[in-house]
Amino acid sequence: MKPVPQELLEHVQKVAPPEAEVIPLSWAFEQEDYNIAVVMPDTTDRAEARQIEDGLLDVIMDWDDAHDTFTVCKVWREHEMARPGVR
Repeated sequence: MKPVPQELLEHVQKVAPPEAEVIPLSWAFEQEDYNIAVVMPDTTDRAEARQIEDGLLDVIMDWDDAHDTFTVCKVWREHEMARPGVR
């Protein structure tokens, strides 16, 4: 897997809420080029997290179309990060 480009991370950060932490992950599933976690405070409910994720989709899809890549960007709440091994 290639490192997540800084320019892509900056695009995601611009669209993500100010309290979000954008984390490039060092692993990706098969066929993925990049994997990004957007970590929100635990006070964020599940529905709000999905809305944020939906809003980030356009940024990711535009990047992937322009660069012929496949990126996954998922919104997590802080307490959920231990499960995928990010924190």
